[in-house]
Amino acid sequence: MMQHLDTALITAFVERWQPDTNTFHMPFGEMSILLHDVHHILRIPVEGELMRDDPHPDVLKLDMHDLVRVPVDGPVGGKWKSKWFLNGGIHAEGLLVRGREMKIRDLEVQTYLFVLLGSTLFVDMSRDRLRPAINVFLKDQRRVAGYAWGAAALAYLYRQLGMATRVGSKSICGCLTLLQAWIYEYFPLFRPSQILQAPDAPRASSWVCHRFAGGDDARQRLVRYRQMLDEMSGEDVSWTPYGRDAGTEVLRSLYTGVIRFADVAEGYDPARCRRQFGYRQTIPRTMMVPKDVYRPASCSTYIVFWEGSMDQLWGNLLSHFLHIAIDSDLCEYPSEADEDYMDWYRTRSHPRIINPDSSGVSLQRPVLVDEVSYVIIVQFLMYC
Repeated sequence: MMQHLDTALITAFVERWQPDTNTFHMPFGEMSILLHDVHHILRIPVEGELMRDDPHPDVLKLDMHDLVRVPVDGPVGGKWKSKWFLNGGIHAEGLLVRGREMKIRDLEVQTYLFVLLGSTLFVDMSRDRLRPAINVFLKDQRRVAGYAWGAAALAYLYRQLGMATRVGSKSICGCLTLLQAWIYEYFPLFRPSQILQAPDAPRASSWVCHRFAGGDDARQRLVRYRQMLDEMSGEDVSWTPYGRDAGTEVLRSLYTGVIRFADVAEGYDPARCRRQFGYRQTIPRTMMVPKDVYRPASCSTYIVFWEGSMDQLWGNLLSHFLHIAIDSDLCEYPSEADEDYMDWYRTRSHPRIINPDSSGVSLQRPVLVDEVSYVIIVQFLMYC
């Protein structure tokens, strides 16, 4: 785990994740990481071609052969065993070494991007292996900048959050810098110190994160974080950290449908988080439901399957986005919700983690500050 990550804080939010809605269930309603969050925090494109190619494993294996110019050991469909391949993934350090050895510029660039993306946006549970599917979107370097990398990274993080909620899960992967940075943006109580950045810089790069201790210290922090979250109200949230025009500045964030990275497809529904756009929260419409869902406790097989037609919604944004009546729906105060929203929400959620009969904590609430910061990820995708 990277040293800048606060595993206790991440765990406290994972405990509140609901994979059926892809939202955090807080004491005051739902929140989520949305596409405009990705835009501001990472500064990678959320608009572009949906990354939906999902080749057969044998095709991925042949792609790996073409990339590193060595035979892929083992039978077709079997496990990969070689200096570069291990348990269905490719070794990151070995791939970088091989890229330099080949002295072919295009392949060296491709292997570098492969390792960079696999180490930031699409982190594998092993931490040192890369998902072969990443390479599918790097083979034609002319198309790299045209993909919606931000939407793909968010879909992958949604999936990893869902898997982390299973009782048999012991860790989480994906772009955890995005998750931790999102927490800092919306929850001033958890923010570290910050440094000034250029307006167009990734907001992730301005947080000054120290090394977080593990062991007993992490367990004590987790207990504290649980208590703090249980005691929070909507007034403790900075609902619009980038300003009240998030929906117009990043129109794609209002999209309603499916976001995807290769074989990972997840539902995206901003109607459940209207306050993050500066609008009054209402009872959301019927929840989007996949065609097939299988989320076992062990996480050995985790399936969320959507109809193929759902991918087509991405290309028809104006017909599939959150419609807001701008004048009547604006919040009079940041945490505003309809009178019947919380009654509806409490019958469908479990807003508190700790037994309410146990002693809570007294929150020291700071003044909310909109301008915040983070840890650098990738910016080259805009200009590759």
